Amino acid sequence: MVSTTKKGNYYKRKTKEWYEKQGFTVQLTEFTCSLAIKGRTIYRKIDIFGSDGIAMNGKEIIFWNSKATDPTREQGVAKMKSEAKLEFQKYPFPPSVILEAVVWEPKKKPQVFRFNN
Repeated sequence: MVSTTKKGNYYKRKTKEWYEKQGFTVQLTEFTCSLAIKGRTIYRKIDIFGSDGIAMNGKEIIFWNSKATDPTREQGVAKMKSEAKLEFQKYPFPPSVILEAVVWEPKKKPQVFRFNN
């Protein structure tokens, strides 16, 4: 069984490559920090402004969040879309910035959801 971290990293890379194929310059915005608590090291992933990456092409700046879902799960795509939207709503993005959730199902092209901010 693949870990959640490996699955997330796979789809994050896949989304980055997807934007690059469309002519965007892409930078990942997720990082990992470590915390030492009671002699143990705990790792935590942090998304900058709720996004996994930023894509830009001279006309648009897109903050994107990649999500993966299994079509057999109840409300899979809708749930991933909703989670991304809620995360983006935490930040005061200007109207000129585009916010997108890129949702992947196995062996399919991504579904891209654009949110108004």
